[in-house]
Amino acid sequence: GQDWQLLPKPWPPIPATPAGHSGPFFEAMENIIQRLLGGKLAMDLQDFGVLTKRSVSMGSSLDHVDKDVYYWEPKSLRIRTINWGYVFLAEYLPYTYGLAMATVGSLMISQLYVWSLEDFLRAWYLLREPLVMQVIGASALILAYLSGHKSSVYCLENLVFKPPDHWKVTRHDILKMLEAQNCFTETSMDFQRRILENSGTGESTHWPPGILDSRDGQTEATCDMAAAREEAKEVLFSLVRDLLRRTQVKPKQIDFLIINCSLFCPTPSLCALVCNEFGFRQDVRSYNLGGMGCSANVISVDLAKQLLENRPGSRALVLSMENITQNLYKGNDKSMLLQNTLFRCGGCGLLLSSRLLDSMKAKYKLLYTFRAHLSDDNSYNCVYQKQDERGNSGVALSKDIVKVAGRALRQNFVQLAPHVLPVREQAKVLCNHFWGKTVSVAKQRGWPLAEGLTVPEGYTPNFGKGIDHFCIHAGGRAVIEGVQKNLKLTDRQIRPSVQTLHDWGNTSSSSIWYETDWIERFGDLQRGERVLQISFGSGFKCNSAVWVALRVDRSKIGQPLEAFSPKEQEVCTSDSGVINEARSSLDNPWPCCSKASPATKRVHSDDLPADGAICSEFAALGLRNLSGILGEVARQAAQTVRVVPWGSIDPH
Repeated sequence: GQDWQLLPKPWPPIPATPAGHSGPFFEAMENIIQRLLGGKLAMDLQDFGVLTKRSVSMGSSLDHVDKDVYYWEPKSLRIRTINWGYVFLAEYLPYTYGLAMATVGSLMISQLYVWSLEDFLRAWYLLREPLVMQVIGASALILAYLSGHKSSVYCLENLVFKPPDHWKVTRHDILKMLEAQNCFTETSMDFQRRILENSGTGESTHWPPGILDSRDGQTEATCDMAAAREEAKEVLFSLVRDLLRRTQVKPKQIDFLIINCSLFCPTPSLCALVCNEFGFRQDVRSYNLGGMGCSANVISVDLAKQLLENRPGSRALVLSMENITQNLYKGNDKSMLLQNTLFRCGGCGLLLSSRLLDSMKAKYKLLYTFRAHLSDDNSYNCVYQKQDERGNSGVALSKDIVKVAGRALRQNFVQLAPHVLPVREQAKVLCNHFWGKTVSVAKQRGWPLAEGLTVPEGYTPNFGKGIDHFCIHAGGRAVIEGVQKNLKLTDRQIRPSVQTLHDWGNTSSSSIWYETDWIERFGDLQRGERVLQISFGSGFKCNSAVWVALRVDRSKIGQPLEAFSPKEQEVCTSDSGVINEARSSLDNPWPCCSKASPATKRVHSDDLPADGAICSEFAALGLRNLSGILGEVARQAAQTVRVVPWGSIDPH
C-alpha cells in the first residue's frame, strides 16, 4: 500500500521579469493579491499552487506529518473529522461576498468605459434632478445607519424556577433545622430568630433537600458535593427543559450558553452539566461565571448582549441560580449568620436572540445595560466570603452595605439617567446644579443679597417619568428601603420587590426576574412599557438593565406562580384591579414585620368591605375601565370573593 501526500509549497515564484519591464511592479502586484486574499484563502492558494505526489511506504517515518495538515492516510480518520461546512461558512463565505461586490463593480466600470460623451451628459442632467438627489441621499443615510448599527437583542422567553412543594419551609421549620445542627449558641439562635421576624420573608420560602433532612430537629444537614450537585440539576434542568418546550427551540440551535452561580463552581462546570444532559452542539460557546454575587444575572445578560451583537442571527441561553446546600454557615459570627436567614432556593432562565425573525415573537427587547464597580477597600470587604475562627466557611455582610450600595447606585444612575429620563427632568437637574453653584460662589465672594440665599438640596429626578416598572434586587428589607429612599419611590413602585422577598426570599441574582414575573402577573404590564432591573453584588457592584415590553403573556395575568393555601390566601386589588397576593394595606409596605403579627396579614372573604367601600376604592384608584376590571375580578374570584353588583356601579 502507498499513501499520497500533498506537500505545501510557498507562493509560486513570479517568473523573471522580461527585459524592458519593471521588477517592482510585479512585486507590488503580488503583495496586493496577498493582502486582498489574506487568511485562509491565501494559504490554500499557496498549498495548492503546485501539487506534488510522493509515494510513502507504510513503514516509513511519519515525523513530517506533524507539520503537514494535508497529509492523507487512508487508514486515518484525520481528514474525515474536518467539518467542511463550517470551514466554508467561517472562511470562504466572506470571500464570496467580496467576489460578488467586485463582479458588480467591474460590470459598472465596463459600462462606463463604453459610454459616449452624450451618455455622460445625460447622466449629469439626471443627477441634477432634486428627486434623484433626495433618493441617493436617503439611500446613503440608510446604508450608513445599517452598516454602523448593531443587532438588537430580544428576550424570547423568561422563566423562574418553581421549587417542588416538599422544598417549602416556614420560619418555624428554618429555626428547627438550624437547631438540629447542634452548633449554634443560644445567643446565635436568638439573633437568627429576630432577623427572621424582621427580614421581610414569608412562610412559604424554599430550602434544598440536603438541608431538609434536618426538619425532624435531630438529623444534621447533608451539605456534601453530591447534594449540592443534585440541587443544581433540579434547578437548571427544569429551567432549560421548560424554556426549550415553550419556545420550540432545539438544543442544537443554541449558540451561547451562560450560567452564573457565585458560590458553587464544580468541575466539570455547570455549563458542562447542562450540555451533557441536553446534548448541545459541540461548538457551543459556554461561559460559567462565579463569584459575581447577586448582580451576576445582569452581568450575564450584558455578556450575552456583547456576544449576540457581534454575531447577528444567533441565540444565547442564560441561566442564573445560587446553591444553598454547601453554604449553610455553622458558626456563631453574627456578620455571617445573616446568610442563613435571607437566602433561599431559586433560579431563572432567559432565551436571548439577535435574529430578526425572533423579534416578531419576543417578549422583551433589551435597551440598555449599565455596570458600576466600586474598588475601594470598604466596598470590597462589605460582602466577603471567609472562614471564622473555627474554620467554618460563610459570607460576612458588613454594616456599611447599605451605604456602599447607595454609592454604587449613584454611580450606576449617572450612566443610566441620560438614557431614560425625559428632557424636562434632565433640565431640572441641570438647573438645580447651576443654581447651587451660583449661590455657593455668591456666598464665598460676598455678593449683595447673597446672605439671604440658601444652597438648594440636590434634586433627585423622578425616574417614574421614564421607567414604568422597577425591579429592585430583593436582597433584604434594608436594601429595598435604601433604594426607595435614594430614588424617592412610592410603596406601590417597590411592591414587586417587597412581594418577591416575602414569597421567595433572597434568591440571589435571579430575584429581579421573580419580580419581573410578578409584574407580568399582577403589575398591569402593557406593551411598550419600560422595566428597570437593579441588582447589587459583591465587589462592590451595581448593575442595571432596561427592557421594553413587546408582548404581554395574557395567560399569566392574575394567575399566581404558586398557589397559597386557603388559610393564607390574600385578596386585594392592585392598580389593574385583578386578584393579587400583595399586601392588604399600602400604608404599611412591610406587614409581615409588624409587631402585631409577624406573618403577613391576609384578608379573608368574610373581612371584605361593603359594596360601596369597594366602589369607593376603585374610584380613588382612578381606574380607566371599571367594567372590564370588575369582570376580571368576577372571573378569577367567583368562588372566594363577593363581587360588586353591576347595578351599584356609578357610570361616572
